[in-house]
Amino acid sequence: MTMFAESTIPSGRDDPLYQKGLGHLQQGEWAAAIEAFESLQTKYPESAAIERALEDARLRAAITTDKRIRGRLLGVRIWPILLRIALVALIGFLLYTGAQLLTEAVQPMIRQARENQRLVQTLADAEAFLEAGDTDAAEAAFIAVLAADPDNARAQEALEQIEAEREIQTLYARAVELDEAGDSEAALAAYRELDGLRPGFRDIRQRMDAIERSRSLAELFEEALTLYATGEAEEAIAAYTALRERSLSYEQETVEEHLYTLYMEAAADILAQRPPALEQLSRAQTYYTQALALRPRSQEAASERQLLRLFLEGRTAFDQERWTAAAATLRRVYDTRPDYLGDMVLTLLYEAYVRSGDDYRAAGDNYLAYEQYRKAQSLPVADTAFADGRLFYVEPLLTPTPTPTPTPTPRPEFAGPPPTPRPLSAYTNKIIFKADAPNLGEIWMMDPDGTNRQRLGRSADMRQQFEDLRDQERYAPEGDRFAFVQAPSPSEPLQQVFLTIPVAERVGGVWYTQLTRLDGDTFDPVWSPDGERIAFVSSALESDDIWIINVDGSEPQPLTPNPWEWDRHPTWSPDGERIVFWSNRSGLKQLYIMDADGTNVTNISNTQWDEYDPIWVK
Repeated sequence: MTMFAESTIPSGRDDPLYQKGLGHLQQGEWAAAIEAFESLQTKYPESAAIERALEDARLRAAITTDKRIRGRLLGVRIWPILLRIALVALIGFLLYTGAQLLTEAVQPMIRQARENQRLVQTLADAEAFLEAGDTDAAEAAFIAVLAADPDNARAQEALEQIEAEREIQTLYARAVELDEAGDSEAALAAYRELDGLRPGFRDIRQRMDAIERSRSLAELFEEALTLYATGEAEEAIAAYTALRERSLSYEQETVEEHLYTLYMEAAADILAQRPPALEQLSRAQTYYTQALALRPRSQEAASERQLLRLFLEGRTAFDQERWTAAAATLRRVYDTRPDYLGDMVLTLLYEAYVRSGDDYRAAGDNYLAYEQYRKAQSLPVADTAFADGRLFYVEPLLTPTPTPTPTPTPRPEFAGPPPTPRPLSAYTNKIIFKADAPNLGEIWMMDPDGTNRQRLGRSADMRQQFEDLRDQERYAPEGDRFAFVQAPSPSEPLQQVFLTIPVAERVGGVWYTQLTRLDGDTFDPVWSPDGERIAFVSSALESDDIWIINVDGSEPQPLTPNPWEWDRHPTWSPDGERIVFWSNRSGLKQLYIMDADGTNVTNISNTQWDEYDPIWVK
């Protein structure tokens, strides 16, 4: 750093030309004196002494010139003037000499004051540099201070401080270099040494904490890897979970891959128990949910979770003795995977069918009882004696044998008990639906053109038949696949239509495939009679509309795009040429029929009350 500049302003008095000019001045050679001092002023423009000498020479030259002129003009009066000029010259000389002496005495004091001021400023600058951490600038400034004041104690102390600071910074830089190179042990030792020398220096505490945390994570990761390799699934899950609680990013890919495998294996181990422990099945469901959280698009995890959910729903209904609901749900599980949970599903399904038939028989509905017993009898259980016995009992009741009477003419006032109602499935090529007709609500039937309307009733048995028929429409004609609705993943909450895969075609445990991928909730899927298309409802166009799609997922097409709020519950005609649905486009819920391409839409209700949820009986 540059030290102090020379503070003394050159006076020029030491210049030989200056002495020569004074000689000319004393000898009265005013022009020569003026010439000399003007030359000196050029060389020393800031010299006050030269300026005063030049002014004195010019003044004397002017007086002399004036005196000569006046002498010639006035004659006898010149001597008094000369006397006065001499007096003025003497006074000027004395003043000049005094000024010279004063300047020579005061100048060192001024110079010293300026030097002291510069020293104070340089010391202040040095302290500021040191405070800001600019040790190089601070060092240069303190050295400058010592050059001007070798005994300055603060500068000496500060230079020692700077040297110590440089050692600290060198140690810190080395520790960071080791840390960034991955040598955590050496870096930690260096940080600890530095912390002993300078506690809390910069970010060493955070860096030491980071190394300790990283070492802890590494130890936990190694422990989890060992448990994973030795097949200790529960312990490995606990270790990996603890690791993720501390850091989601540490070895993220490996941790998530292993956890997914562990969740799937742990759930499979629970389901592989014979018989499976019921209290553990909810735990297996949690494992599948956790696996899906790691891989939201995993069809394997989603399918297993869905299947287990269906079983748990069916088992809950079974335990609550809701036999018909249990049979319907367990049947979906059985159709998807006949050997699911060993023979537990088969056993429960068989008993649910029998008990459901018993409920129908107790309610007087022998037709539905017969259907449930027959379904139980068709299952591949070891012993169908219960179903066989009940079928033997109920079959004669389906077609009552007329009893002869001695009177050939029946009495009209007593026609006997009403005949057993026909099952809804017997109304082939008719449209059954729900209606809110005043005092005549519940289930009705009519022809496809809207004629021959007939109220069928509102019994619990009939309602259950209605739901069974609707459920059957979700099955393919061959019965090997069915359509259902669910959200693809937690991150994709919109409901979509999925299709099960036939058992013989499943690969890797995947039992279903996603059919629709629309930007709206999708529901009410029904299979066409030829098995080639699915009709459904979607809000993808901002209102509920009827759509169709091929079963391979191609050509999704809206049939009723319109601004009305609801078009719902499609159902195919037996020949697959037309579709019936209900809509509120007239203000009321009404049944509409249209061609399968969405043309020729016609209201076949035309009532003053709501009619909805049609089923075209196949």
